[in-house]
Amino acid sequence: MIRLLLSCLLFATAASAQLPTRTVMDLKTGRLRDDTSHVYTLPWEAGRSFLFVQGANSGFSHKGELSYDFKMKEGSTVCAARAGVVEATRADSEKGGLKPEHLADGNYIIIRHPDGSAAQYWHLAPGGVSVATGDTVQAGRPIGRSGNTGYTAFPHLHFQIVDAGGRELLVRFATKRGPEYLRPGKWYRRSF
Repeated sequence: MIRLLLSCLLFATAASAQLPTRTVMDLKTGRLRDDTSHVYTLPWEAGRSFLFVQGANSGFSHKGELSYDFKMKEGSTVCAARAGVVEATRADSEKGGLKPEHLADGNYIIIRHPDGSAAQYWHLAPGGVSVATGDTVQAGRPIGRSGNTGYTAFPHLHFQIVDAGGRELLVRFATKRGPEYLRPGKWYRRSF
């Protein structure tokens, strides 16, 4: 069942691999914004690879959202994608699934960056937060463990960036080919 759901998810996002035409138009008209002033570190340990299963504005569950889903086994190490200060965490939930009542059940970490933007890391494991509110973290530092809490069909990391006003941003990640927007259905390896 999980494989079927994952296959459907990848198929649904294939049409939006990279930046879909509507997203490009939304950027041109100013409806959407991207953060080209920073390049984010892939949010896991160096030497590890994970599958990028769903990106910004995909049709499965990110319609109208600028967020990123990486398929990860439960307990995989999650690292800060950019330096900042831990603003909020939750690690006490053990609930997860595709029922609407699970929307508020996800464990998370929110890290505020010096420019006022914030990174959000969702669906973390129960007890899977290894930082505390007020901690200063550097990019690449372990901050928690992936899980399957909240509104989720399978274990993965849900990642997104919001500006100081809470508006979601498209972001680029450091890859072996340089800074790029990620493409759903591809594996990405963090090399540093």
